[in-house]
Amino acid sequence: MSQTRRPPHGRIDSSWTVRQVVPRSSWRVGTETCPACGGTVNLDGDHYQAELGRDRRPDGGSKLTYERRLLSFCDELCATTWLDGIDADESPTDE
Repeated sequence: MSQTRRPPHGRIDSSWTVRQVVPRSSWRVGTETCPACGGTVNLDGDHYQAELGRDRRPDGGSKLTYERRLLSFCDELCATTWLDGIDADESPTDE
């Protein structure tokens, strides 16, 4: 099985779509930083994972037309908090 290579966590903009958010356990050995709280997520233990995707225009000789990003969260609360923040960023503000 191939592993998905994760790009550095950058700003998630409106071009990204949340495809799914699922609980995981014993996914693989390793750790990642939770994008919501900054805590350490043990990927071999219980945690939540969000899959984001977006279409992309290939450049030069590239054939890649879809980009996927996996984010790992400590728990459901962190995943929900992060997703609520994304929704708030996309909402119009009253000024």
